[in-house]
Amino acid sequence: MTEYLFLFHSTLGVVKTRRALQAAGMTFRVTDIPRHLRGGCGLCIWIVCPEQAYQQWVIPGLTESVYRVEGEQWVCELTLPSS
Repeated sequence: MTEYLFLFHSTLGVVKTRRALQAAGMTFRVTDIPRHLRGGCGLCIWIVCPEQAYQQWVIPGLTESVYRVEGEQWVCELTLPSS
């Protein structure tokens, strides 16, 4: 299992992703974005899932980027434009 960090263009992305994760029974947490990363709305969602399964939770136009957590490192997996 791999830990991923989702950043969003706006809080609407956080809300919609949270609802989708809750409906699917996924475990996740919403926090402030870590200081050394930047994102549009200031909030992020952390999930743990099989590698590459994070893609099912990406919402085009709302998800800004997805990072894979590797110890103390952040690896950018995906960056998307806003709608």
